[in-house]
Amino acid sequence: MDIFGKIPLVEIPVHVTPDQKKWLDKMVEEGKIAIPPGGTLEKGSVISMFLRMLIHNAMEEQMRQAAIDAEDEEDDDE
Repeated sequence: MDIFGKIPLVEIPVHVTPDQKKWLDKMVEEGKIAIPPGGTLEKGSVISMFLRMLIHNAMEEQMRQAAIDAEDEEDDDE
């Protein structure tokens, strides 16, 4: 995951419910969504980083699960 801007980003529209937007705003205002050390970012940038981290974690989990599934298939073949 690139948090330092070395990988170009693609802008996509994201739709969330009003209560989800309220929650995201609250988390940013309360400082519960971390920003890089020494950095100050606009609220939208912090939320963008948070969403990218969620997607990154989901991608890593999917790869981990695929590796586990592949191991299980190898065990079944034996």
